[in-house]
Amino acid sequence: MGKDKTETTPGLMGKLKTKLDRMLGRNAEESLDIEFKPQKDIPAARRAFRIDVDNMHVICRTPRVKCRILDISAGGIGFVSSKEFPVGTIVEAVLLWSGKPVLKNVKLKIARRTPKVVGCEFIELERSQDKVISKIVLAAQKRLIEKKHSGKHPDTTEEEMAKEIEAQKKRGITPASKKKIKL
Repeated sequence: MGKDKTETTPGLMGKLKTKLDRMLGRNAEESLDIEFKPQKDIPAARRAFRIDVDNMHVICRTPRVKCRILDISAGGIGFVSSKEFPVGTIVEAVLLWSGKPVLKNVKLKIARRTPKVVGCEFIELERSQDKVISKIVLAAQKRLIEKKHSGKHPDTTEEEMAKEIEAQKKRGITPASKKKIKL
């Protein structure tokens, strides 16, 4: 009874299955089928460190919805939504910081979906968009570190983002896509 099962599943898992079958009084046909995947075969859920944000929103074009962003990284965002966002779809969006648009015409690919949270990856970012995202992430990380090391809670992130937006306007940087998203 146990030897047949060990031959089909070699190694430690085979021995454990055989022992469990014997303990439960199962024969080979009733045996419990157990699979084990080593950690290295499971892909990582995220490729970049995410930082929590509390004053950012995303406005998606389709479905037209405004959602609160929970976290952001150089690779994507996570936001709260009760609307349906199928995994794999590409959504065009605007990112808002304190109610002001900081990134327009950003393309997001839906990577994962839980009942309330949508995880997205940035795709086809322009250089200027990538720079703004990096500044947002660095400013949020800086704010988090300042909160940890001092009892104060200074929030200079909004000022830094306003400076970056003004600097881009002065340099005349405009997105390649001329599509406008109506708010």
